[in-house]
Amino acid sequence: MTLLRAIEQTFCKLQEPTLEQLKVALQSLDNLLHEVPVYKTEPKQLPYGRNVVYSTKDLEVIVIHIPASEATAIHNHGSSIGSACLVEGTLVNTKYRLDSEGYPVAQTDDYIGSGEYFEAPCQQIHQLSNPFHEPAVSIHVYSPPLRGVTRYLPYSEILDYVI
Repeated sequence: MTLLRAIEQTFCKLQEPTLEQLKVALQSLDNLLHEVPVYKTEPKQLPYGRNVVYSTKDLEVIVIHIPASEATAIHNHGSSIGSACLVEGTLVNTKYRLDSEGYPVAQTDDYIGSGEYFEAPCQQIHQLSNPFHEPAVSIHVYSPPLRGVTRYLPYSEILDYVI
């Protein structure tokens, strides 16, 4: 069975899934995750490639490709929850909190290696970065599909912009 067929068969059954259900469903694809890099795309408007490989009204599955020395913006996932698996490379998942003025302040850095799973609870603010020399490819599932994502600029970047 191909990865895309397995994704469809696994995720078509889920309606309004929990974070744990998303993770378990993604883990059930473990023996096919070696196929994920086939679906990576190169960056276009963003500093990373993003390919939606499956979508329903309840969830979407996305392959993310973060090249060496690139990162996502600091962001949340709106009202969505997510589970992901890194299938190639290494990433740093920096989690943030907002200060009293609403600017993101880094709290923790989690290093994620190939084959490791990670989660994005509702309203988590984070940034995925690849400060390493090899590309990183991961597969993510979000429920509901991503809408209302907020991007955040750190205070230092706002200050540089204003001055």
